[in-house]
Amino acid sequence: MSDAPEAATCGNCGGPVESDGTDRRRLCAECLRLIVERSTRLAVLPTVVVGLLYGWMLIWTHMFDSRFLMLWIALGVALGWVTFKVSRRVLFEVVHSRGVRREA
Repeated sequence: MSDAPEAATCGNCGGPVESDGTDRRRLCAECLRLIVERSTRLAVLPTVVVGLLYGWMLIWTHMFDSRFLMLWIALGVALGWVTFKVSRRVLFEVVHSRGVRREA
């Protein structure tokens, strides 16, 4: 067995990419960067929606009058962070499956 990387083509743009046997995606660095950027931008939308719904729930249930307000705010921040991370991962797979165009 050799540890030398084998030559392969990028699964998105068709350019050359060095890959070992464990790399299933076979993306060049530029295509991977574009996919991560796009999925990060798109993941903001579900995060904002969940944050707004959580804020509305706090107002609707009068939680701002609660003695545990800091706990509810911390819970909302954690919920938003988890929403961002999960939606970015899901959107990474969606954007990767659709492909991205590289700017020439």
